Amino acid sequence: MRNSNLRAIALAPLYLFATPVIAADANTDFDDSDVITVYGEQTLDFNPEVASRLGLSNRETPAIVDVVSQQSLQRQGARNAIEAMNSVPGVASGNLPGSVGSVSMRGFHRAINYLYDGVRQPNSDAGNRNYDAFMFERIEVIKGPASVLSGEGALAGAINFVPRQPHIGETSGEILASYGSRDTARIAGDLNVSLNNAAAFRGSLSYGRSDGWVEDTGSDKLAGRFAVLLKPLDDLSVTLSVDYIEDDFSTAYYGTPVVSPEIALNPSNAVSGSAGLVLDRAMRNINFNVTDGDMGSETLWLRSRMNYAISESWSIVSDTSYYDSDRRWRDADEYTFNASSGLIDRYATHITHDHQYWNQRLHLNYDGELFGHHNRFTAGFEIGETDFFTLRRFGSVPSVDPFNPVRGTFPEENASNFSYRQDVTADVTSKAFFVENAFNLTPELLLVGGARLDDFELDREVLDIGTGDIDQYSRDYDPITWRLGAVYSVVPETQVFALFTNAASPVTGLFFLSSSRASFDVTTGRSFEVGVKSSLIDNQLHLTASLFHIRQDDILTRDPIDPSLTIQGGEQTSKGAELALSWTPNEEWTVSLGGTLLNTTFEGLIERGGADRSGNRPANTPERLADLVITYAPKTLPVSITGIVRHNGDFYTANDNAVKVEGFTVLDAAISWDASFGVVSLRGRNLTDTFYADWSGYSSGLVFIGEPRGAEVSFSRHF
Repeated sequence: MRNSNLRAIALAPLYLFATPVIAADANTDFDDSDVITVYGEQTLDFNPEVASRLGLSNRETPAIVDVVSQQSLQRQGARNAIEAMNSVPGVASGNLPGSVGSVSMRGFHRAINYLYDGVRQPNSDAGNRNYDAFMFERIEVIKGPASVLSGEGALAGAINFVPRQPHIGETSGEILASYGSRDTARIAGDLNVSLNNAAAFRGSLSYGRSDGWVEDTGSDKLAGRFAVLLKPLDDLSVTLSVDYIEDDFSTAYYGTPVVSPEIALNPSNAVSGSAGLVLDRAMRNINFNVTDGDMGSETLWLRSRMNYAISESWSIVSDTSYYDSDRRWRDADEYTFNASSGLIDRYATHITHDHQYWNQRLHLNYDGELFGHHNRFTAGFEIGETDFFTLRRFGSVPSVDPFNPVRGTFPEENASNFSYRQDVTADVTSKAFFVENAFNLTPELLLVGGARLDDFELDREVLDIGTGDIDQYSRDYDPITWRLGAVYSVVPETQVFALFTNAASPVTGLFFLSSSRASFDVTTGRSFEVGVKSSLIDNQLHLTASLFHIRQDDILTRDPIDPSLTIQGGEQTSKGAELALSWTPNEEWTVSLGGTLLNTTFEGLIERGGADRSGNRPANTPERLADLVITYAPKTLPVSITGIVRHNGDFYTANDNAVKVEGFTVLDAAISWDASFGVVSLRGRNLTDTFYADWSGYSSGLVFIGEPRGAEVSFSRHF
């Protein structure tokens, strides 16, 4: 571990206890087991943190919020964050190595805020990793613009990874071990110990490794968490936690290039389009990375969360975080088929991230009456500072044969091999002020509103290694975002809602804004949504459905008169419908179904050379998504059988829509034996061995081939 991590750990006790005192909602009884456990698939009466700081239940929230519990993650066999997010209706996630676990949702790609236990760092898309799913108590997803709660960037929604939390009043634990195809193994454990009625601690640890389904793409992952919950007073709760996450990839898989049909040995129909290129099955296992490639990361989080109830109606909440992460890429990570030579051209990249930030959030809550009506109110502020340094080297390595590549090694980092060599420092200082209110106009009609002012300053310095030139520039941004909605309870089990929202997002990631792009204002997005949430048939069937329309204005485009100039003025729209239901007709059967239909296009976009992309679909944006999970657990036998069908619609690899990746359907199944000593499961993945691509890379002709058929056996035990 680096010296900065060691210093951070050494200072952790002082840092955490220096946090201001905080409090939960006044009506909170501080029994965390009641607050955070999601039983089964019924989440309409659960209070998701990602949706509001008012303590609203899912039913009271005028938006679609999905909560996936650890129980559901294990039932579906989700091993990591990508698989976990793909289990959420309407979400498609892919393994883009420079932005691991990147998500497309509601027609927008890379317009989602990622939170860890409710806290987001700036440019979170760059810092997200493919976490082990075992480490999370639940994953919360709010659909649609969510800037009021999580700040700029959440145009399509926000995802909150909630780690396992300590509980007072119980001592329990869990172990998990699995082994499967391609030497893939995981081992994990979790232990919660209640010391007395005022203290508890919880520790979680996971380790995983795999050879990967492409040659020479082995990886290792390690994650650990330790958290302490203290309740010195009935009205005071303090949680202190430390999370450490690392991953290491020897020669990571960066995708497979599509090639001309004339040279393909076993062409598939997985890719089509006007470019006339195909995805060759003969290249399914080929790694085009250099033999000494290296990708990995180390991340440390320190957290302090305190809750104090001032009175029956008033409370104060504080959350403090410190984050330190190193990330590295030293690979040949982009490949393009060269029709003239018949070879695969490759490009070399060496990037490092040295990333630290701290964040302090403080807000006041009220839960009582206003003019004789139930009213909930919160107001607060958030401050933070980010230090980010990145080494950036871009060059090329020798081209290789598509079927027998001589991969070679990473080239010497000199001017002849790397034409682009920069050292970049980006510092972001942020402040935010926010307010939310939920007012019961009648017992059945709830009005919900909120607003947020973000004020963040970017200071960036770019050193050109070749010339020695230094480019320094600064920019302040102060977007205001808001939301206004209503929820009406037709009957206690059925609510209809409507929501207007406004969100803001920089034209590109803050840390990577060039001096020319830093001069542009943030883009804005507006959304209108109507929906229904209902529990039917004596709570056997739970359903959510919505219709929505999102428009993003002022995206970067080219001047139609002079395409050499970049201006703001482009527009992207997305409209669609979502449906999710969970049905438990009896004690033996459980059925979950999710479906999404989208129509997302650029209403105005001109790219390099004056090419008009209006009417085209954005890259990595499937317009059809469906998931079906069925579990049968006969009462007469200690077994359960689960079948999972997932369909991902077609998408394009670039805004020119020249390369189209066809849709695919994958079938998984598992059988579990609930024995006296634990649960033993046998799981098959992609049982039909479907050959498909599930994401695209940095170039229009690069796709990521999905995992082939595989099997695993696992053992788990709760105690």
